[in-house]
Amino acid sequence: MEYSFNTEHAEKYGVNEAIMIKNFQFWIKKNLANKYSNHDGRTWTYNSAVAFNELFPFWSLGQINRILKSLITQEVLIVGNYNKAKYDRTKWYAFLDETSFISSGKTICQKQKMDIPIPVIASTETDRPIPDVKQQIVNSDSKNIYYKDMVAIYDSFCLKEFDAPSKLNGMEGKAMKQIIDYLIKVSVAKGVDASNCLNSFRYILNNWGSLDDFTRKQIKLSQINSNITNIINQLKNGKATSTKSLAEDIIAKYR
Repeated sequence: MEYSFNTEHAEKYGVNEAIMIKNFQFWIKKNLANKYSNHDGRTWTYNSAVAFNELFPFWSLGQINRILKSLITQEVLIVGNYNKAKYDRTKWYAFLDETSFISSGKTICQKQKMDIPIPVIASTETDRPIPDVKQQIVNSDSKNIYYKDMVAIYDSFCLKEFDAPSKLNGMEGKAMKQIIDYLIKVSVAKGVDASNCLNSFRYILNNWGSLDDFTRKQIKLSQINSNITNIINQLKNGKATSTKSLAEDIIAKYR
Protein backbone atom coordinates (compact mmCIF):
# COMPACT_ATOMS: atom_id res chain seq x y z
CA MET A 1 0.00 0.00 0.00
CA GLU A 2 0.98 3.64 -0.26
CA TYR A 3 1.74 5.93 2.65
CA SER A 4 1.44 9.70 2.51
CA PHE A 5 2.33 12.85 4.40
CA ASN A 6 1.59 16.54 4.46
CA THR A 7 4.50 18.46 2.94
CA GLU A 8 4.23 21.30 5.45
CA HIS A 9 4.44 18.81 8.30
CA ALA A 10 7.42 17.14 6.63
CA GLU A 11 9.30 20.44 6.36
CA LYS A 12 8.54 21.36 9.95
CA TYR A 13 8.82 18.03 11.79
CA GLY A 14 10.49 15.57 9.37
CA VAL A 15 9.20 13.14 6.73
CA ASN A 16 8.86 10.12 9.03
CA GLU A 17 7.12 12.25 11.62
CA ALA A 18 4.73 13.57 8.95
CA ILE A 19 3.78 10.00 7.96
CA MET A 20 3.06 9.17 11.60
CA ILE A 21 1.05 12.38 12.06
CA LYS A 22 -1.18 11.40 9.11
CA ASN A 23 -2.15 8.17 10.85
CA PHE A 24 -2.81 9.84 14.18
CA GLN A 25 -5.00 12.39 12.39
CA PHE A 26 -7.25 9.68 11.02
CA TRP A 27 -7.89 7.85 14.29
CA ILE A 28 -8.12 10.86 16.56
CA LYS A 29 -10.56 12.49 14.13
CA LYS A 30 -12.56 9.26 14.06
CA ASN A 31 -12.61 9.02 17.86
CA LEU A 32 -13.58 12.68 18.11
CA ALA A 33 -16.55 12.15 15.77
CA ASN A 34 -17.66 9.09 17.75
CA LYS A 35 -17.10 10.84 21.10
CA TYR A 36 -14.75 8.05 22.05
CA SER A 37 -11.56 8.05 24.12
CA ASN A 38 -12.02 11.57 25.44
CA HIS A 39 -10.01 12.22 28.59
CA ASP A 40 -8.94 15.46 30.27
CA GLY A 41 -10.28 17.60 27.46
CA ARG A 42 -8.50 15.75 24.61
CA THR A 43 -9.25 12.90 22.20
CA TRP A 44 -6.81 9.98 22.37
CA THR A 45 -5.80 6.86 20.50
CA TYR A 46 -3.48 4.08 21.62
CA ASN A 47 -1.25 1.33 20.32
CA SER A 48 1.85 -0.69 21.19
CA ALA A 49 5.27 -0.44 19.56
CA VAL A 50 4.88 -4.02 18.26
CA ALA A 51 1.59 -3.16 16.54
CA PHE A 52 3.15 -0.01 15.04
CA ASN A 53 5.93 -2.22 13.67
CA GLU A 54 3.40 -4.51 11.99
CA LEU A 55 1.74 -1.53 10.33
CA PHE A 56 5.00 0.18 9.35
CA PRO A 57 7.23 -2.77 8.35
CA PHE A 58 9.81 -0.44 6.77
CA TRP A 59 10.62 0.99 10.24
CA SER A 60 12.35 -0.93 13.03
CA LEU A 61 11.04 -0.79 16.59
CA GLY A 62 13.89 1.57 17.42
CA GLN A 63 12.95 3.91 14.57
CA ILE A 64 9.30 3.90 15.62
CA ASN A 65 10.23 4.79 19.20
CA ARG A 66 12.50 7.60 17.95
CA ILE A 67 9.76 8.99 15.68
CA LEU A 68 7.22 8.99 18.51
CA LYS A 69 9.77 10.58 20.86
CA SER A 70 10.52 13.22 18.23
CA LEU A 71 6.84 14.13 17.92
CA ILE A 72 6.58 14.41 21.69
CA THR A 73 9.75 16.52 21.93
CA GLN A 74 8.50 18.80 19.14
CA GLU A 75 5.23 19.20 21.09
CA VAL A 76 3.05 17.59 18.44
CA LEU A 77 1.94 14.66 20.61
CA ILE A 78 1.49 14.12 24.31
CA VAL A 79 1.41 10.76 26.08
CA GLY A 80 -1.10 9.48 28.62
CA ASN A 81 -2.19 6.28 30.33
CA TYR A 82 -5.90 5.60 30.60
CA ASN A 83 -5.71 1.81 30.74
CA LYS A 84 -8.15 0.11 33.08
CA ALA A 85 -5.58 -2.39 34.32
CA LYS A 86 -2.77 -0.88 36.40
CA TYR A 87 -0.19 -3.24 34.92
CA ASP A 88 -1.14 -2.35 31.33
CA ARG A 89 1.56 0.05 30.07
CA THR A 90 0.14 0.60 26.59
CA LYS A 91 0.68 4.27 25.73
CA TRP A 92 -2.09 6.64 24.71
CA TYR A 93 -1.41 9.54 22.34
CA ALA A 94 -3.17 12.85 21.70
CA PHE A 95 -2.29 16.03 19.84
CA LEU A 96 -1.07 18.82 22.09
CA ASP A 97 -2.95 21.27 19.87
CA GLU A 98 -5.82 19.11 18.66
CA THR A 99 -7.61 21.80 16.66
CA SER A 100 -4.71 22.64 14.35
CA PHE A 101 -4.12 19.00 13.33
CA ILE A 102 -7.67 17.68 13.19
CA SER A 103 -8.98 20.56 11.07
CA SER A 104 -6.51 19.71 8.27
CA GLY A 105 -9.04 17.38 6.65
CA LYS A 106 -7.35 14.68 4.59
CA THR A 107 -6.15 11.45 6.15
CA ILE A 108 -4.32 8.39 4.94
CA CYS A 109 -7.41 6.20 4.77
CA GLN A 110 -9.67 8.36 2.68
CA LYS A 111 -10.13 7.48 -0.99
CA GLN A 112 -8.43 10.53 -2.46
CA LYS A 113 -5.20 11.72 -4.01
CA MET A 114 -2.36 11.46 -1.54
CA ASP A 115 -0.18 14.46 -0.72
CA ILE A 116 3.14 12.69 -1.36
CA PRO A 117 2.99 8.93 -1.97
CA ILE A 118 5.81 6.72 -0.67
CA PRO A 119 6.41 4.09 -3.40
CA VAL A 120 8.68 1.83 -1.35
CA ILE A 121 5.70 -0.21 -0.15
CA ALA A 122 3.92 -2.54 -2.55
CA SER A 123 0.58 -0.90 -3.11
CA THR A 124 -2.82 -2.46 -2.56
CA GLU A 125 -6.26 -0.94 -2.84
CA THR A 126 -6.95 -1.26 0.86
CA ASP A 127 -5.14 1.09 3.22
CA ARG A 128 -4.14 -0.08 6.69
CA PRO A 129 -4.27 2.78 9.23
CA ILE A 130 -3.18 2.47 12.81
CA PRO A 131 -6.09 0.79 14.62
CA ASP A 132 -7.79 2.45 17.57
CA VAL A 133 -7.65 -0.81 19.50
CA LYS A 134 -4.62 -2.68 20.78
CA GLN A 135 -4.40 -4.85 17.69
CA GLN A 136 -1.77 -7.54 17.94
CA ILE A 137 -1.12 -9.45 14.73
CA VAL A 138 0.02 -12.99 15.54
CA ASN A 139 2.37 -14.27 12.88
CA SER A 140 5.79 -15.88 12.69
CA ASP A 141 7.52 -12.53 13.26
CA SER A 142 5.48 -11.84 16.41
CA LYS A 143 6.36 -15.27 17.79
CA ASN A 144 10.04 -14.80 17.01
CA ILE A 145 10.12 -11.54 18.98
CA TYR A 146 9.47 -13.47 22.20
CA TYR A 147 11.06 -16.82 21.35
CA LYS A 148 14.49 -16.24 22.94
CA ASP A 149 12.98 -14.77 26.12
CA MET A 150 10.55 -17.68 26.41
CA VAL A 151 13.41 -20.16 26.02
CA ALA A 152 15.34 -18.30 28.73
CA ILE A 153 12.35 -18.59 31.08
CA TYR A 154 12.11 -22.31 30.34
CA ASP A 155 15.88 -22.72 30.86
CA SER A 156 15.60 -21.14 34.32
CA PHE A 157 12.77 -23.50 35.13
CA CYS A 158 14.79 -26.54 34.03
CA LEU A 159 17.86 -25.41 35.98
CA LYS A 160 15.74 -24.97 39.09
CA GLU A 161 13.92 -28.29 38.75
CA PHE A 162 16.64 -30.55 37.31
CA ASP A 163 19.89 -28.63 37.71
CA ALA A 164 20.35 -28.74 33.92
CA PRO A 165 19.44 -26.38 31.06
CA SER A 166 16.77 -27.26 28.54
CA LYS A 167 17.61 -29.01 25.28
CA LEU A 168 15.39 -28.08 22.37
CA ASN A 169 15.10 -30.10 19.18
CA GLY A 170 12.93 -29.21 16.20
CA MET A 171 9.74 -30.60 17.72
CA GLU A 172 10.29 -28.82 21.04
CA GLY A 173 11.09 -25.55 19.27
CA LYS A 174 7.85 -25.84 17.29
CA ALA A 175 5.95 -26.52 20.52
CA MET A 176 7.44 -23.37 22.08
CA LYS A 177 6.20 -21.27 19.14
CA GLN A 178 2.73 -22.77 19.55
CA ILE A 179 2.76 -21.93 23.26
CA ILE A 180 3.75 -18.35 22.40
CA ASP A 181 0.99 -18.21 19.80
CA TYR A 182 -1.61 -19.39 22.30
CA LEU A 183 -0.52 -17.07 25.13
CA ILE A 184 -0.43 -14.06 22.78
CA LYS A 185 -3.96 -14.81 21.59
CA VAL A 186 -5.15 -15.11 25.19
CA SER A 187 -3.50 -11.80 26.11
CA VAL A 188 -4.96 -9.98 23.11
CA ALA A 189 -8.42 -11.43 23.72
CA LYS A 190 -8.29 -10.08 27.27
CA GLY A 191 -7.15 -6.64 26.15
CA VAL A 192 -3.58 -7.10 27.39
CA ASP A 193 -0.42 -6.36 25.41
CA ALA A 194 0.99 -9.40 23.60
CA SER A 195 4.29 -9.06 25.45
CA ASN A 196 2.53 -10.33 28.57
CA CYS A 197 2.84 -13.83 27.11
CA LEU A 198 6.24 -13.79 28.86
CA ASN A 199 4.71 -13.05 32.26
CA SER A 200 2.01 -15.65 31.71
CA PHE A 201 4.56 -18.35 30.88
CA ARG A 202 6.73 -17.34 33.83
CA TYR A 203 3.70 -17.51 36.12
CA ILE A 204 2.78 -21.00 34.90
CA LEU A 205 6.28 -22.34 35.50
CA ASN A 206 6.68 -20.57 38.86
CA ASN A 207 3.51 -22.33 40.02
CA TRP A 208 4.34 -25.70 38.53
CA GLY A 209 4.34 -27.33 41.96
CA SER A 210 0.67 -26.45 42.37
CA LEU A 211 -0.40 -28.76 39.54
CA ASP A 212 -1.55 -32.35 40.02
CA ASP A 213 1.01 -35.16 40.11
CA PHE A 214 0.42 -36.34 36.54
CA THR A 215 0.63 -32.86 34.98
CA ARG A 216 3.77 -31.96 36.94
CA LYS A 217 5.58 -34.83 35.23
CA GLN A 218 4.75 -33.48 31.76
CA ILE A 219 7.67 -31.05 31.59
CA LYS A 220 8.64 -31.22 27.91
CA LEU A 221 7.52 -28.23 25.86
CA SER A 222 5.53 -30.54 23.58
CA GLN A 223 3.71 -31.86 26.67
CA ILE A 224 3.16 -28.38 28.10
CA ASN A 225 1.77 -27.29 24.75
CA SER A 226 -0.64 -30.24 24.66
CA ASN A 227 -1.74 -29.62 28.26
CA ILE A 228 -1.80 -25.81 28.23
CA THR A 229 -5.56 -25.42 28.71
CA ASN A 230 -5.60 -28.04 31.46
CA ILE A 231 -2.67 -26.30 33.18
CA ILE A 232 -4.41 -22.93 33.07
CA ASN A 233 -7.66 -24.46 34.33
CA GLN A 234 -5.84 -25.92 37.33
CA LEU A 235 -4.22 -22.58 38.12
CA LYS A 236 -7.40 -20.54 37.73
CA ASN A 237 -9.33 -22.87 40.05
CA GLY A 238 -7.31 -21.84 43.07
CA LYS A 239 -4.49 -24.37 43.01
CA ALA A 240 -1.82 -21.78 42.26
CA THR A 241 0.33 -20.20 44.95
CA SER A 242 -0.67 -16.89 46.46
CA THR A 243 2.36 -15.02 45.11
CA LYS A 244 1.11 -11.95 43.23
CA SER A 245 2.53 -11.05 39.83
CA LEU A 246 1.48 -9.37 36.64
CA ALA A 247 0.92 -12.74 35.06
CA GLU A 248 -1.30 -13.82 37.92
CA ASP A 249 -3.52 -10.83 37.20
CA ILE A 250 -3.76 -11.98 33.59
CA ILE A 251 -4.64 -15.54 34.58
CA ALA A 252 -7.22 -14.15 37.00
CA LYS A 253 -9.09 -12.70 34.00
CA TYR A 254 -10.05 -16.25 33.02
CA ARG A 255 -12.29 -16.61 36.07
